[in-house]
Formats: sequence, C-alpha cells, structure tokens
Amino acid sequence: MSTAITQYVNATLEEKKSYVQMLAAAGDLLPSGLWANTKNPETGLMENRPSPGKVMLIVETGLMLGLHPMAALRGIDVIEGNPTLKPSLMSALIRQAGHTLRIEQTGTVEGGDISVTCTGIRSDDPEHPYVYTWTPADALRAGLLDSYEPDAGGVWRGKARSKSNNPKPWESYMPRLLRWRSLSDVASAGFEDVLMGMHYTAEEMGAVVNEREEVETVDADLEPTEDWAALVAEATTKDELLEVGKRADALGEYTDQIRTLVLTKVGKLGRDVVIEETIPEAEPVPEAEPEPATPTDADYEAQAAAEAEAGR
Repeated sequence: MSTAITQYVNATLEEKKSYVQMLAAAGDLLPSGLWANTKNPETGLMENRPSPGKVMLIVETGLMLGLHPMAALRGIDVIEGNPTLKPSLMSALIRQAGHTLRIEQTGTVEGGDISVTCTGIRSDDPEHPYVYTWTPADALRAGLLDSYEPDAGGVWRGKARSKSNNPKPWESYMPRLLRWRSLSDVASAGFEDVLMGMHYTAEEMGAVVNEREEVETVDADLEPTEDWAALVAEATTKDELLEVGKRADALGEYTDQIRTLVLTKVGKLGRDVVIEETIPEAEPVPEAEPEPATPTDADYEAQAAAEAEAGR
C-alpha cells in the first residue's frame, strides 16, 4: 500500500472530512456523478454542487480496491447511487493483481463481421480461461443498437439514434463499446475477488458514456413537463418564483438554465423591494404665503389724510 493511501487510512474522521471537503471544492473538475442537489439557505431552492458525502464514498470505495483517492475519483462513477468502474480501471486492477487479459478484435463495422473477444486467465487457474465475445448482434438483442445492416452500397452501418435523431455512442464508437462489454463479462465471471463485486460499468447501468469513458448527464431528448422559463417570467413575487423552482426540482427538471433564471429574478425582485422600502414617497410641498408688499410714500400720505379726516 502506498504512503499516500496509508496516510489516508490512518487519518482521523475529522481529518478525512476536511480532506473530502477540499476535494469537493474542486467544483467542475470533479465528475458529474459526484454532484448532488443541495438546498441553498438563502433561497430554499436546491442547487447542484459537488457532494462531500459522495466524494468520501468514492474515496472509501477506492480504498477498498487499494486505489489512491485521486485514482478512485477518476475511475469510479456513481450511477443511481451505485459505484461503477470505468473499463480502463477494471482492466488495470485485474492485471495489477497478476492475472492476464487479452482482447482481440476481428473484422470491421463496415464489413459486417466485427467481433471482439476478451479472454481472462487467472494466475491461480491458468487452465480454465474465461472467454466472452460481443458482436453487433449481441448489442441488438440488448437494445443498444436500433439496427445493423448494409446500405445501398453494401457497407454495413450500425444505427443508434436519440429521439432528436442524434447518433448515440453505440453508433459512433461501436468497436470500443464492444470491447468494454466483453471485458465486463469476463470481469464478472472470473475476477469478482479482484473487483470486490464491482464488475459493472456506468454504460451497463444505463448511463450514456462517450468514447473517453465519461458519463454524459445531459439528455437532450427529455422534454420539460412545463415551460419553466415562461413560468419564471410570469412570477411576480419571490414566493411564486420559489414555488416554480420547487416544482421543477421535484420533477428533476431544475436545470442550470432554469436555476439561473429563478435566482436572477429573485435578486431583481429583492432589489425592487429594497428600493420601495428605503425611498419614501415625496410629500407635497406647501405653497409659500405671499410676502407683504413694502409701503410706498403714497401709502403713507393716504394713511395720514385718513387719520386727519377721522380727527375732525
């Protein structure tokens, strides 16, 4: 066991918690499977961010397999709450344990005869190899391919399309996915002890995985239940906005885009309230009383004449 792994094993629970908190702060550098919806104390809405709990789960799972924490974070995915192994990590662990893996591809996709065979030979039982083969026919039976047939020119092509008619990985990277499936079958049949029962890949668990073994979390085919952007635009109070966000979150449709719209409008409504509360309505200014006119000489003469007349 490496020094780095030993240090983590010997750390206290508080030290481990501090360590995974720092790892969780890496944000976008962490795989999407390690993110979780967490309530924002200011808005009451759920926000997607790295989960320290999930990070610790992966680190501890990796420890069970003898992996450095960083190797575990890069090689283990969480699908529907279940840790899964990337095919490359699965292969590395089997070989590291002293066993032999052989993967052979024959034929081509275009020729209609592609076949991938994985052979696993245990070091403690070399006379009984585990051999599994995957072909497009197996992928068709498993529902991974929509079709596999020659076109008008006699060139065989596999078809796996999304609802929006975009090519899925089984259409674009068939040889690689055939290798992964045959490897997984061998791993589950002959090397459960090495993988501690973790012989499933993310792709086998139903996740969409690209050619780099990365789980793609965005499903462009899913249509939102409601027009959330319009509901956000129509909301006139913070409570209405929070209700829209909670409804979207309950349906699993509180995307980053909708979250941004909600938080932006919550902030705007908050600023409007502050302005209304801090700037009182201007009071009407009373009309000024006219200043008395300054007496003239004629005024004094008229007043004197009036007094003389009164004294007669």
